[in-house]
Amino acid sequence: MIFSKQIWFIVFFFCQVFGQQIKPEISNLKIDIKQNGVFVQMKSSIPINIQNVTGWSTETGWFYITILNAISDSVSILNSIYKFPITNIQTANSEESTQIALRLERKVESFEFYQSDTPPEILLSLRFPVHEVFVQSKNDIQNNISSNSLYKRPDKSTKYKRIRTGLYLVGTSLTIAGAMDMDNSESMSWELPTGLIILTGTYFFDTILYPKLSQK
Repeated sequence: MIFSKQIWFIVFFFCQVFGQQIKPEISNLKIDIKQNGVFVQMKSSIPINIQNVTGWSTETGWFYITILNAISDSVSILNSIYKFPITNIQTANSEESTQIALRLERKVESFEFYQSDTPPEILLSLRFPVHEVFVQSKNDIQNNISSNSLYKRPDKSTKYKRIRTGLYLVGTSLTIAGAMDMDNSESMSWELPTGLIILTGTYFFDTILYPKLSQK
């Protein structure tokens, strides 16, 4: 009888120890930013009962996720990659649960948790108010139009440099061609004076006139 009680005590002890060790561990967060909200994948070591997961948001912009009978890998979660509108991630473990907090710069209108067993993970969908999504879409369109306008707008300085380079090349080519023709002919060809005029005119405009015109 005493031996039987000792066996049960040992079994109970190991059940308690291993029961603590096989708690689901949240090891990683994968955050996907959408136009109408945020989608969060919380990877777990073993499946989590969706009934043990709760969430709520505060007026200060924090959204809290509490998972009963689970723990979090704080280092891994704090190193999760995120971007606007999420500006901060915090996590804390206790004997009964683990808590993950997301700081958002946009208001959360609604949220919903989903469960996946293969692979084991909890999925969280955060949705923004419809009017904020509309305003954001309008701003994105305006920014794209502005960017395209700036991109298509001609750069006067670049165009001038291209024209100047072209004139120097044409003038040089004509001058060389005219000089080569003089070696084979007693008369001067039209290429030499034309090339010299282009080179002289371009140099005069580039060094004297253009700097003065640019200051106006």
